[in-house]
Amino acid sequence: MIYKRNEYFRYTFGEPCEATFRLIKDANEGSTAEMSKQGKCFLIDISPSGLRVFSELHIAIDKIKHVEINFTLDETPISMLGEFIWSRRKMDGVEYGIQLVGDAESEQLIISELKMRSKKEHDSEK
Repeated sequence: MIYKRNEYFRYTFGEPCEATFRLIKDANEGSTAEMSKQGKCFLIDISPSGLRVFSELHIAIDKIKHVEINFTLDETPISMLGEFIWSRRKMDGVEYGIQLVGDAESEQLIISELKMRSKKEHDSEK
């Protein structure tokens, strides 16, 4: 899988945006997929197909690949599935790169929510 970190559109938050996540343990022959309890994270930046988050929790992304992430960029709550691509240790936690598993509709929702958020931030600076 190719990771497109430098894709055409990426929004970096001035103040990280709060989000929650649940880890998804993949199903194997004898069991079904399991989801963890909800954890807290912060969105650092986002694009229509991926995001970078920070969490105090250390996740073994070589064992747990999939995640459900929930966030609100402006008004509409968004819940998406994603796959961990990379992790980077920081002083007080870990940053994770997540590739979102979505369709054109969910990508458009992210873009429109970011436009509304950006417009409100710009208007409040005036």
